[in-house]
Amino acid sequence: MSQQQQARQRQKREILSNDDKERLKERLNTSYSADILTIARHFGSRPLATTARVTDIDINGITIEWQWADATKRKSATDEMQFAFRDISGPSSVLHEVSNLAIEAHKALGLAGEPQLTKDKREVDAKNLVDFTFRLPGALTMASIAFGVWLLTYMALVNNVHPRLRFIRHWVSQDTCYHLFVWALIVHALEAGAVYAFCYLLKVIQPQQMNTNTQLKWTLGVALFGIACLHDFAKRVSRQFALVGAN
Repeated sequence: MSQQQQARQRQKREILSNDDKERLKERLNTSYSADILTIARHFGSRPLATTARVTDIDINGITIEWQWADATKRKSATDEMQFAFRDISGPSSVLHEVSNLAIEAHKALGLAGEPQLTKDKREVDAKNLVDFTFRLPGALTMASIAFGVWLLTYMALVNNVHPRLRFIRHWVSQDTCYHLFVWALIVHALEAGAVYAFCYLLKVIQPQQMNTNTQLKWTLGVALFGIACLHDFAKRVSRQFALVGAN
């Protein structure tokens, strides 16, 4: 293994400190013990499990141990299972992973409502996380931008323009239109690249806020509609930084 790979492995192991692990275990085993039991009953195929608790958390996953009544031996038996994590970024993403497990187990067992962890996490996220769901600009805005792009492209690339548009040539030469066209492409490409990079960073840090599909939508939206989409994206980023600063 190269030194670079070893450094990445060390960094990965250090994402969760020992204090983080202990705090997460205590929180899951006290505030969300019912959700942990639901996970054990479903994924452990022990619907009659009586108790369950988290015994270990590390970068690879969470280990849950549960007890169930073994009728054949007339005594309690103990099993455990490790649930693998995706590439986590910190304690918050651990809770997100466990919440997903609890939701799946809840649905599989046909339980009403939703896990308590999911409810609490959604309330916390609503106070601390901005919704980055992509939305198209208004129809009038998109139509105006589409017309402007078409007109600039036409005036930049066509020598013998339509008679009704020749008056534009008296004000703006074809060379000027061509330079504006090239600069517009460059600016839109830079804007789209910056949004793509920021979305990627957000996807790593807060995967519940951003996924690959939304990242591509924002990138394509900014590439096509420029400032109209970029302004919306920048406002959400500004609100997110304001929330982080307030906390």
